[in-house]
Amino acid sequence: MLSAPTVDSGPGGHVAAWVGVGGPGMGPGGTDEWLQVGLASFDRPDGRLYFELALPHKKPVFTELASGIQPGEALRVAVMELPFDPNKWIVITPKGIEGPFSLPGSHGKWSPVATGESWAKGGSLCNTYAYRFDGVELASKRGWRHLHHGLKLQDRGSRVHLISPYTFSATTA
Repeated sequence: MLSAPTVDSGPGGHVAAWVGVGGPGMGPGGTDEWLQVGLASFDRPDGRLYFELALPHKKPVFTELASGIQPGEALRVAVMELPFDPNKWIVITPKGIEGPFSLPGSHGKWSPVATGESWAKGGSLCNTYAYRFDGVELASKRGWRHLHHGLKLQDRGSRVHLISPYTFSATTA
């Protein structure tokens, strides 16, 4: 977090910055399936370190690992498929390793995602955030390597600023 976020969107509203794999409709037969880890803020301006797991035909499960995270605190997090067990994934944070989680049909099919987001029930957004993703890396058979050819998607009301090929900020406009 570069600055304290605000969440004015009512119950269930949040802002978040996360890395992960999968997404809505990306599981077997078009089901929702994903695993993500990052920071979220709800009713307070502090950050909460979390991971979220969505499995086919089940509601996503949000697991808080730590709270009270302040702007300027750097956290290194990762989502990684186990190299010896396809479709099995782990979450790595300063709090330890979570998993493994079985994500059916995920092996070799998903691209990694790094996202800054704001969500409000009913769609009215009055939330603000400023996050920095620094040194984004991908795991490969030859070890970790910096992301060099990412695709930028930017919604109205948000800004993505490329700082280097593997570092960017995501903010509300």
